[in-house]
Amino acid sequence: MTIPVRPKKSLQRVSLEMSLKPFKSMEREAIEAVCTEAIRQWLPLIGMADSCSMLLWVADGSEILVWDGDMQREIEWARYIGYANEQFFGHLKDETDPRIAQLYTSEPARITYGDLQFIIASFKKIAAERFGIHMEVGATFDAGPEFAYSDFKYKLHPEINRAEVGGQFVSLKADYTVVCGWSKLKEDNVAYAAYPGGIPEGTAFGEFLGRQCARFLPALGFDYIWFSNGFALSYFPWTYLGANYDGTQLGMVEYEELSTKMLSFWDLFKQECPNYRTEIRGTNYGTGMDLAKDCIPLLDLYERSHVEFPPPNSPWGALNYDFGLELTGYMSRIAVLPGQTFLYRFYANDPWFWQNPWWDLYDREPHDIYCPLTVARINTQGELESPGVVQILTIDSEKGELDEDIPMEVIPHIKKAFKDAPDQPGILTWLYPFRELHEAMAESNEYSSEVFFHDWFVRNAINQGLPLNTVLSTDDFYAMQDDAIQKLQDTILFTSASWIKGEKVQRIIEYIRRGGKIIFYGHVEDSALRELLNVRSEDELEGAFSLNLNLLEDTIKHEEHFSGKGTHQIQHHSHISGGGVSEVVDDLTDGYTLVHASVNQTGVERAFALTRTLPEWDGGKVGWVRGSLPFQSAGVTHLPVMQEKEFLDSSLLVRYLLQQFGYSLSQIKEEAASESALMFITRHDNAFIFTGCKQDTSVGLQLRFPDGSPLIIGQSVMIGEGTTTYALDRTYHDECRIFVNQKQTSRITCRENSPYPTSKKHISTIRNLSVYNLIEADVTIYPPLAQLFDGVVEVKNGEHFLDVSGQMAGNCIRLTNISGNIDISW
Repeated sequence: MTIPVRPKKSLQRVSLEMSLKPFKSMEREAIEAVCTEAIRQWLPLIGMADSCSMLLWVADGSEILVWDGDMQREIEWARYIGYANEQFFGHLKDETDPRIAQLYTSEPARITYGDLQFIIASFKKIAAERFGIHMEVGATFDAGPEFAYSDFKYKLHPEINRAEVGGQFVSLKADYTVVCGWSKLKEDNVAYAAYPGGIPEGTAFGEFLGRQCARFLPALGFDYIWFSNGFALSYFPWTYLGANYDGTQLGMVEYEELSTKMLSFWDLFKQECPNYRTEIRGTNYGTGMDLAKDCIPLLDLYERSHVEFPPPNSPWGALNYDFGLELTGYMSRIAVLPGQTFLYRFYANDPWFWQNPWWDLYDREPHDIYCPLTVARINTQGELESPGVVQILTIDSEKGELDEDIPMEVIPHIKKAFKDAPDQPGILTWLYPFRELHEAMAESNEYSSEVFFHDWFVRNAINQGLPLNTVLSTDDFYAMQDDAIQKLQDTILFTSASWIKGEKVQRIIEYIRRGGKIIFYGHVEDSALRELLNVRSEDELEGAFSLNLNLLEDTIKHEEHFSGKGTHQIQHHSHISGGGVSEVVDDLTDGYTLVHASVNQTGVERAFALTRTLPEWDGGKVGWVRGSLPFQSAGVTHLPVMQEKEFLDSSLLVRYLLQQFGYSLSQIKEEAASESALMFITRHDNAFIFTGCKQDTSVGLQLRFPDGSPLIIGQSVMIGEGTTTYALDRTYHDECRIFVNQKQTSRITCRENSPYPTSKKHISTIRNLSVYNLIEADVTIYPPLAQLFDGVVEVKNGEHFLDVSGQMAGNCIRLTNISGNIDISW
């Protein structure tokens, strides 16, 4: 058989995840048939990458813990639907609760380690011989109790499910325990592959798991291992609380002790199992969130080369629609890379429980494809990097089905998202202080509040519609040369004022004075930064404030007092918001400082949002929003509980402040309780790509950019003075290359027409866009750069071609006083 030669692709790898449920029989022919079908269904996605892997969900990792080298031994595998080890779940009512684990079929296959070895070998053989694909197979380890019954975890060695910090055992939810990476095992006399005489007393779990993996992985044919659901990072994977935060108090433990405990697992595990790649799912939270709640030193993990990839985007967005949390966590973890690239993970099916997200959580809407794939990181050269690995959780359902409709529907969206991948920064770039956050926590637990605030404020802002999807680490920013810095000219940097200090402030000031634009958030710490913003600090205040806002707000149709400019209430808790509110304008006579929001408490006023620009800054501008977290105490919960609706979420002010930078991105809501639409704006081949989703489909968008109102291809809008209203789909991923600015209102349509030869071009054009019903309009056009600079762009107004040769302005064409219809071709 001739193996086809496959050219190098843009993706490094496609990783498919799968349970053993599709294997209904252990007959060799049946196993090979399942392997063949699993690969065949996903070939169009695999074809985008250089290689492929199959991540096998056998059980919960206990199959590794109890491995003794006997290939004939039967495996306790995840053949259930529902919660195994049900006694550890407080939400299960009693033994009759239908959510308790039930066999997924009346007679599931009996699987031995030898059978598993054959399944792994079959995947590799069939991938290579039938499809010409190099395939790896990965093992999995999960710390929790839900996937399969485990005598090792819960009968023989329950001591590994306890976390000890500061000489005390801690837990935020006593009825739900997971394996703690730094736990120690009690002695036993059971034979294991790595410990044939039994486990010695006090053996570190990292050492035990590492030694077992070093024997298990090669014996079965695995190539790497995946740690799931926060294992080896946090003992509290399902709550925003942790050992360092109990919902009322931050800074409860010593950072050095807790971070050292976590790293001790990794050091021991990699010492015992050095030859196998370890990939991690991570927690549901961001880098700053994890640092504040659990002192997780991701930077050390990266720098010690214990992992090759950062944790991917969390699948939690599918379950709770908290895409702000998903994208905040994603960007914060890829700001710095431990290797060359990073992962994107899509939650298509669930082989353990009842939900299969593509069908019954996403409703076959691709928002969790397009939104995370707007995310890109900027490197030191100013170039954008998209994920190099795509991972599908999972390709089979809880019933063991390999439903071909899912890859047929999902893959085209993934392909389009990568085809439209960002190649220059979006309008807003998160300047992420990855290193500074770690250094602050290592210096003092007093910084826990500021670190906690750092990521959660951004999560709230994204959920309120902030178009933030590009990230740049401060390490890379400070290392940039002038040519790389120049590539940031069309983006607004967004960063915390708390971590810009000392010599680094001068680099920021230089950037702004050379035309750069930055919006800061949080407490202003550095004196030079205060001078830049024209603020000083007075006594810190907390509690209830009235907030006066003089920026255009979202329109609330049925609650008039929420629309327009007005006064709101905020409740500021200093312990989670980086301290109290203390900033005031220093020089009130400075005409270049504009205060857009202030707060008042019993007659004492503080500045809350402002912008400042000086003529000598060459167009540079700086903005600032103090911000506050609108969370209330709520005991042990997965996510923070928002304050009562009378209190404003101040993260909205960041989106409102963009008005001062030329971007009006307001929303029209039926009522104040309507969830904000998510919007992300990427740049691809000089186009603007609008991507987002609406949890509430009644929400409308009103947009205006520095060049005017965007014309989305295929849509009609009423354009005149002010913002333009758009009725976008529940999930939208739309291209814009044209902006219109006109005083008289008309219904303007932009549509794609078939390309055609012109008098100037005797061959067909690549593309033709038509715009109808302009009235004395200024029109800005962003063609692909290659066609723009080759001079092949033509604009026809009625029957006449316009002379555009002198209308180029940088990366666009600017036309004035255009009426009627135009055809734009290249």
